[in-house]
Amino acid sequence: MLVLAVLPAFDAKTSPAAGQLLGELLPIVAEISGVLDPEQLLPAIAGQLRRIVDYRILDIFLPEPDGTLVPAFVEGYDAAIADRLRIRPGQGIVGTAAQRKEPLFVPDVSQDSRYLAIVPGVRAELAIPLIHRDRLVGVLNVEGPDADAFHAEARAALLVLAGHLAVAIENATLYREARWYAGLLATLYEIGQETSSILDLDQLLQRVAEVVKRVIDYEMFGILLLDEEKGELVLRKAVSYGATKEKKTRIRLDEGLIGAAARGKQPILVGDVRSDPRYLPLIPETRSELVVPLLHKDRVVGVFDLESSVLDRFTDEHLKVLSPLASQVAVAIENARLYERLARQEERVGRELELAQWVQQNLFPDEPPSGEGWDASAHFLPATELGGDLYDFFELGEGVLGVAVGDVLGKGVPAALFGAFVSGSIRARAMERRAPGDLLTRVNRTLRKRGVEGYYCTVAFAVFDFPKQRMILANSGLPYPLVYRAAARRVETIELAGLPLGTFAGATYEERVVPLAAGDVVVFYSDGLTDARRDGEDYYGAARLAAQMEAGATGTAAELGERILSDVDAFLGEAPRADDLTLVVVKVR
Repeated sequence: MLVLAVLPAFDAKTSPAAGQLLGELLPIVAEISGVLDPEQLLPAIAGQLRRIVDYRILDIFLPEPDGTLVPAFVEGYDAAIADRLRIRPGQGIVGTAAQRKEPLFVPDVSQDSRYLAIVPGVRAELAIPLIHRDRLVGVLNVEGPDADAFHAEARAALLVLAGHLAVAIENATLYREARWYAGLLATLYEIGQETSSILDLDQLLQRVAEVVKRVIDYEMFGILLLDEEKGELVLRKAVSYGATKEKKTRIRLDEGLIGAAARGKQPILVGDVRSDPRYLPLIPETRSELVVPLLHKDRVVGVFDLESSVLDRFTDEHLKVLSPLASQVAVAIENARLYERLARQEERVGRELELAQWVQQNLFPDEPPSGEGWDASAHFLPATELGGDLYDFFELGEGVLGVAVGDVLGKGVPAALFGAFVSGSIRARAMERRAPGDLLTRVNRTLRKRGVEGYYCTVAFAVFDFPKQRMILANSGLPYPLVYRAAARRVETIELAGLPLGTFAGATYEERVVPLAAGDVVVFYSDGLTDARRDGEDYYGAARLAAQMEAGATGTAAELGERILSDVDAFLGEAPRADDLTLVVVKVR
């Protein structure tokens, strides 16, 4: 927002010169009021002042945060001299005017001990403080070889103009700060996007060091992260840190300016560390230090630590830059740490899943038992790392083979564990030579007593008696097995229903005796086979399975199993399997 000054009363009737100067003032005020760029404002002021007074030297001083006056624009002497010139409040004519906030005119500087000689040939000097709302925003200083150039009318005009100059400088300063802040926000937005995408902590800290260098030309910079368990800040990234008296990479929260900033959750800016008893002298050349805590949800994550060998190196503007940046970096660090934890957890879970896969594979028979009366094969394809399907074979006597095929509701680790429990229960009952229906009834009771609520399992259990050329089957909800009749060269469905194991405590299971002949093939499968589906298309289905059985029945059990799985894969194409798939083939010799 622009600030306007009121033109003080100026009596044009005092003299014709005064009226002429008034006429000069109005366009000067109009021109400088319209300049907002600080780089253009001060030269514009200097160019207009010659219309009022014939000066030899002109300085426009601006105050530093500590009150020191620094020439922002000079005319009449070497700029190299101006670069070294610093005037304290009360020093010289300029410093005295600034300290008193009153204009000071010295017609003969040789008679004033306060005069600071910069170039020879100066006789008169006029220093006018530029005041805006009772705050010093600068000092206008003009010097010349002749006091007559600073006549009363010229001095009065300069005093009037000084009020407008103060407003113009303040407006230009506000404009510069607004433009700087807009640029800062754009930079911080860009930095935020960049750092938020980096999930490797070491890479993130390296990038943060580079980013901070873009906005603050530091000499020494470090990022320390908080070890909450030990209450220490650990140096994780250091740039140009110089020689230290001792190699100290861990700092307690009660040590130094770094610990104080983290403990208080507030930035600490020290212009001279030798005057601050909290300073921890690890870097001999350090003279000034700026520490900014990294806060995430009011919790300290770490700190930025900037140190310099120059006194008063860091300013409030540096704080304005680092404070919002520190908030962004704290979030990025937390994200990177979370990613690290998740990566470690994922690695651990991966190792555990590999072990669980190995255990599950070893729970299944290495290969079906062989016998003179039969040829068998088994195939298991989990949808994820672990599956909930199960199968097992049991040699129950000369020429007698037990077969169990099951499917647990669900997939993954819980289903695999539940399936292992069911498989163990079936094996225990099978070894007791239980009839299929009795076996399923007893397993169901066990699951109701010791099973997990919400989990159930469908199981088909069959006893093949090859000498008697028959199969006795009980089923608790597994898809109906298929049998290929070699004599008729066709496939039949063995329809036998039953409640899933673990659903009802009083459930019982019927048996069915299926006659078999040489060349007949019985196929057991979980619904992951027939329910295989591509997006928007039909399921694989039992009819397609039956067709493959008819086409491949003359081969071995293993060949038929592979033929069926290959056809399922061709049917799915690129589509993933949505469920575990188990296939058991038994062929009568």
